[in-house]
Amino acid sequence: MPDKSARGGERRTQSHFRRSSFDKAGRFIGETLGTFGLPFFWPYASMRAVAELILNSADPVYRGHDIRYGDGKPVVLVPGHLGGDVTLAPLAIWLDAIGYRPVKAQVTINLDDRALDEPLVTALRDAARRIGRKAVMIAFDTGVRAAMRVAAIEGEHVSDLIAVGLSDHLPRVPADVRLHVIETSRKVAAAWRGDIHIVDGARTLLAVNPAVLKILSEILREIPITLLPAQQS
Repeated sequence: MPDKSARGGERRTQSHFRRSSFDKAGRFIGETLGTFGLPFFWPYASMRAVAELILNSADPVYRGHDIRYGDGKPVVLVPGHLGGDVTLAPLAIWLDAIGYRPVKAQVTINLDDRALDEPLVTALRDAARRIGRKAVMIAFDTGVRAAMRVAAIEGEHVSDLIAVGLSDHLPRVPADVRLHVIETSRKVAAAWRGDIHIVDGARTLLAVNPAVLKILSEILREIPITLLPAQQS
């Protein structure tokens, strides 16, 4: 006769797997809607983004004008929802050109910010120890959550976190890490009550928004250089 306990265990395993799959799917849908809005508005948002790119294409900030140049700090870039190292490549090139040392998080695509913690820890430690300075993290929307979690346990390797576009359900801000926030005017009221830099533009284009780039150059330059202890560098 078939083992009833074995069949019961198999059913429980399948039920747990289904619940886990539904939870992941629900989380992904929620993050996508929270980041990009309702699908009904996506065609309009796409046209608005294209128009914004065209209008900003000649901005002098892209050519290094009207900004503050860097001092060699290591900067770890953390992608937002559905973003990855490729989507932050233009920002990395720009930061390198103005005098910083950008580091990729080795993320192909951010489907779940909880999967970013391990590669982010590795990238942060490597960047800080290689250069001998505490790093600055620049994180976007859901990537801010991962950056906060990592900063809470890697305070010896990071001095500041710049959050570009906030997501929901943020963890507590690490006590020994300074937080700077850049957000669009359309979401700022619901997203944050503290000090914040407000910009106009599509949230999906914040990584190449000239106003954001100018603010980043100012924040990064104001952050003091913090050397690592000799045994860590």
